[in-house]
Amino acid sequence: MILGIFLRHIKTYKGINFIPLSDGNSFCGLVGDNGIGKSTILESLDTIFNNRDWNINIEHKSKTKDNLPYILPIFCIEKSKLDNDLDHTDILNIVNKATREITIPEFPSRSKEVSTRVFDHIARFLVNADENDKYYLIPLGVKEDRSLSFGIFERFIHQRLKDNYLLGDDNSDDENFFEPIYKILSEIWEKILGLYNYIYIPKELSAEDFTKLHNKEFQILMGKTLTETLDTFIPQNFVQKINDNLDQIITAITEDLDFYTYRTIHTRQQKLKKADIYQLITDAYFGIRHIHQRFNTDSWIPISKLSSGEKQKAILNIAHTLLIKKQSSNKDKYVILGFDEPESSLHISACFDVFQQLYDTSKYCNQLIFTTHWYGFLPAVIDGNTVIISRNDNQDHQFDFINIYKYREETKQAQEKSGKNNKLPSSIKLKSVNDLVQSIICGSMGEEPFNWIICEGSSEKVYFNYFFSDLIENNRLRILPVGSYKEVKRLYNHLSIAFQEFKDEITGKVYLLCDTDKDLDNKYTPLQENQHPNLRYRRFVNNTRNGTTRLEVINTSVASDPTELEDVLNAKTFVKTLEQFKDDFPKELKLLEPDIYEVFEENEFLPSAWAFSLSPPNRIKLMKFFDTNKGEMKVQFAKKYIQNVDDINELPWINDIKKFLIST
Repeated sequence: MILGIFLRHIKTYKGINFIPLSDGNSFCGLVGDNGIGKSTILESLDTIFNNRDWNINIEHKSKTKDNLPYILPIFCIEKSKLDNDLDHTDILNIVNKATREITIPEFPSRSKEVSTRVFDHIARFLVNADENDKYYLIPLGVKEDRSLSFGIFERFIHQRLKDNYLLGDDNSDDENFFEPIYKILSEIWEKILGLYNYIYIPKELSAEDFTKLHNKEFQILMGKTLTETLDTFIPQNFVQKINDNLDQIITAITEDLDFYTYRTIHTRQQKLKKADIYQLITDAYFGIRHIHQRFNTDSWIPISKLSSGEKQKAILNIAHTLLIKKQSSNKDKYVILGFDEPESSLHISACFDVFQQLYDTSKYCNQLIFTTHWYGFLPAVIDGNTVIISRNDNQDHQFDFINIYKYREETKQAQEKSGKNNKLPSSIKLKSVNDLVQSIICGSMGEEPFNWIICEGSSEKVYFNYFFSDLIENNRLRILPVGSYKEVKRLYNHLSIAFQEFKDEITGKVYLLCDTDKDLDNKYTPLQENQHPNLRYRRFVNNTRNGTTRLEVINTSVASDPTELEDVLNAKTFVKTLEQFKDDFPKELKLLEPDIYEVFEENEFLPSAWAFSLSPPNRIKLMKFFDTNKGEMKVQFAKKYIQNVDDINELPWINDIKKFLIST
């Protein structure tokens, strides 16, 4: 993936700018005002990977060698992809080590602010990424004259190269010394470019143009070019046979006309080439065919007849589908998808679905980078990165990098850090929540409204996608995890006001659900149970007296031990699933022995909290198992659990939620 990119004198960017893009996540958003330079980043990647025209800053006048514009990504590449040439490997190891070890004083002094941002971002990646030593970090790009550059790393990397090749001799002639090294770097650069497929979808790209079979981006998504496909069924001697027969026609005409014949203007008479035949096929067969979208069972509508918003969704649907279907075809390439304002032309009620699909799409490519004005994705997406682009008092670009998983905490830290000279939008929290609430409210109106379950984490989404699959399919149900109990509560407070204001127009249902935490703040939410019949807010409570699970009003006085979703599953399925993890986690699950298992009654629900007879310390040990891999174990367990479910109605409290969602 691309960890970040340097832009020097490119379009809206003056001087040297470093834009962080990822700390290891594949989902990367760019937000900011119009004209701030979001699209420039996607266009610059297009220049690098697809040889598009350079868009130089109009105020850039000096064209000296030391001040040329450049585009320079920091690549993060698996070592196994490049380790097949000894000369390449030696230089790559030096560059990688230098990139990881450089300190702020070793950057050029004139680039102190940029240097600090770069240093912090690399450090963030090294902490955040698992097994980061498997990757090369390579800050390498091209100047406007197409010469290679290490940018602000250059002096430090050059010194490291000298130290390794000249044993510290600094008296060598730089030009003679680096010439053979840059020849090798040119080979490395071409190899790097060959590893990537960059698919850029600009805002102005029409769905009709995007889906043309000879469109390069569309062919990348298909995993095979049209030429490669035609090669599979057109014989090698096919073109030769056509040329031979056409030559016979010319010969016959010449014999008839005696003094006249048909010739090309060249001495060597040109023949049809394979590319000519393929172009004819493309024009005559594919050129008259346009993509259609199916409605109902046998109704097809040309994509050109769809609304602007529907076309935008169609582009994403097609990209998403092909990336999934053609994963094996793209396995040897890094696929990066650049999407400019995917919410363009969409009604706000459709934004949530589009960004959920964007997030899902990011799982099937190496990196998805998008620009947007819709901040609602921040609380609606569980993980990923966001860059807030703004300008400071000097009108210089400012970049605030946020990890979405903990974006509220990081936004607060960024605001505290920024001081007076940084214009990090103080309204970022308000914008993100307001945009999401607007999307939920607008989607909850009308004759065919959306319905919503708002929960804490991504593991809940796995369970709910399975147990509510029928309502997702038939009742326009959407599952929205927002990261924590506090975020569920925050959304409720906003929604409750909106539900009151639009009381008569809202026809969809919203169910908010969270754990019972030990520090649950009951006084924070002044909930009226009858505030709106379509809005409900509940927490899990296990009844210790009769072994049942209830969904209690959030601020009820009913007491309960801390209760998470993993405490209210079906005990029988819970045990079966845990057993499947014992071999891989023997230490964590050592306590699972038959003598602690409870007896399960057939066809009766017992919450998973009572699946075992455990002492309080052992119960704590068991719950720590779910915190393995930074909490990712909960998601892994959820995926395994739903595979073991024998009866989709095994959780009574799920049916209670269903009754609310389908009631009239």
